[in-house]
Amino acid sequence: MRDISDAQRADLTTAVEQLAWTAVREMLQLKPEAGPGSDAPDADLRQMWLATLTSLLAIRDSADQLAASAALSAAQYGADYPAIGEAAGMTRQGARRKWPGLAGLSDERQRKLTWWKRRGDQFAQCVRAVLMASEETSEQAPHLAALRNRLDEIEQTSPAQRLDVFDMALVDAHAVAVGAPSPVESTAARANGLLAALTADAYAAMNSHSSLVIREDLACGTDDCASEPIVELWHPDFGHQPVSACREHAIEALGQPDIRIVAACQPDVALSVFAEAYGEG
Repeated sequence: MRDISDAQRADLTTAVEQLAWTAVREMLQLKPEAGPGSDAPDADLRQMWLATLTSLLAIRDSADQLAASAALSAAQYGADYPAIGEAAGMTRQGARRKWPGLAGLSDERQRKLTWWKRRGDQFAQCVRAVLMASEETSEQAPHLAALRNRLDEIEQTSPAQRLDVFDMALVDAHAVAVGAPSPVESTAARANGLLAALTADAYAAMNSHSSLVIREDLACGTDDCASEPIVELWHPDFGHQPVSACREHAIEALGQPDIRIVAACQPDVALSVFAEAYGEG
């Protein structure tokens, strides 16, 4: 990768200095011509330079945040730590210490894109159905409003920005699908359950095997069942702890009001269990 030239560095320094002094003039309410060469009393110049120091340190902090964001985005598009370290003028180990957790983000991004291509339309349709059937005056009103805004953002943003919005939409969708009581009307109840299953499927598809919520040492939550659990179920009576379930007992449990799928061991499991429970398999 080409290094930045001395001329470019000089231009950047000039631009940063101009930005800092623009901030100083706003902070101290100075005239546009005020600056480092101003013919002003020493006390005024002292305040200007102190304000400049404050501005430059704020610019540095902002640059650090932007650099972290750039490293994250580079990793999402396939850059590894050696490449990130080279771009940052440090070793691979130095880059890993400064920006931990970037390994594997490219694979995660690809999994998100794949899921969205397969399920994005279904997710959006399900969200609309839930929003239409939900009471805006309920306790879920803030989550419903947030989810509606997320859906609008997804439909309006560019593909490059869509994944970031989609991450937040999943959080809001999970809160709505799990937190709201099951509607009395069957179509609305199905939409809520499907939204929960879609959210569980999305997380299963996007996470690596090592980070999935279902572990090999877990067992089905039904007494005396030795079958391997494939989903986790939630009900208001369960408190904050979901219950693991094998396929048979998950399908049986989903026939009860307010039972929702909140996690799955692998992609498509949550949706296949939901479909079978609702006689659609």
